[in-house]
Amino acid sequence: MSAVEKAFEILSARAHGRVERSVPIGPMTSYGLGGPAAVFFEPATEDDLRALTAARAGGEVPLLMIGRGSNLLVSDRGFDGIAVRLGAGFRWTRVEEDTIAAGAAVPLPTVAVLSGQHALAGIEFAIAIPASVGGAVRMNAGAHGHEIGEALASADVFRLDTGVTETIPAARLGFSYRTSDLPGDGLVIGARFALRPGDPAAIQEGLREAREWRRANQPLNLPNAGSVFTNPPGEAAGRIVEQVCGKGMSVGGARVSEVHANFIVATADARADDVYTLIRRIQRRVLQEAGIDLVTEVRLIGEFEEVPDGAAAR
Repeated sequence: MSAVEKAFEILSARAHGRVERSVPIGPMTSYGLGGPAAVFFEPATEDDLRALTAARAGGEVPLLMIGRGSNLLVSDRGFDGIAVRLGAGFRWTRVEEDTIAAGAAVPLPTVAVLSGQHALAGIEFAIAIPASVGGAVRMNAGAHGHEIGEALASADVFRLDTGVTETIPAARLGFSYRTSDLPGDGLVIGARFALRPGDPAAIQEGLREAREWRRANQPLNLPNAGSVFTNPPGEAAGRIVEQVCGKGMSVGGARVSEVHANFIVATADARADDVYTLIRRIQRRVLQEAGIDLVTEVRLIGEFEEVPDGAAAR
């Protein structure tokens, strides 16, 4: 029996949430591309997460946290491990004076809307970030010159190695640009945001401006995974890509957005390999012509193959 099969049996026997084999996870991402996960697990409770600890004993089986899938590109060949998407038990919110607490599966824009309803300032920018609370905390997601680490008070983190949940203050999470020092075996299951009372009209205006900026500056009409590359120090990745490669550069059904060059959009006939190939071609050209090594912000999940020159490029 393989490690994946053994993990599936343990989860099926111990967990109450959804456990299935060979579930397509591409449709769970904003790209809508990619193949199945060997095992798909939707835990309903923390007890289900302890079943996951047992299923991964030894750490042989790869683990993927999906969240809202807004920064993932899943291989056409799928993911040979356990893909986890937190279930309904992790979708909750609570307002406590100047703090908003939320489960990790809550969409981050929901927290921003809630802040407006309760006249709490400090997280308006999050209305423009299409991530889950858990994913946003792990990657220190940001927009409009602000980052989640600025508003976070603490995170509840389930440790897969011990099966224990601990509350970690934001000051200990080592936030920096698009990253944190969260342990690799730690799953964010909840968070608390420390906000401040504000003028209701000003907060609503901040939310409106963030929404309008996103509509005007991001390609919302076609599937994408947000910013493909992190910004190099003192530079804007979109400006670099536009200058070196130009908007509209394409491979198969994937192309650099005409709205923002740090976005790669997918048309109806796109494959994950098209997007991957376009990413690699951009990186090579920018390194060769501008001497800048662009780092992907989009997470590449599974094994990819580059499309040969001329085979599907246009």
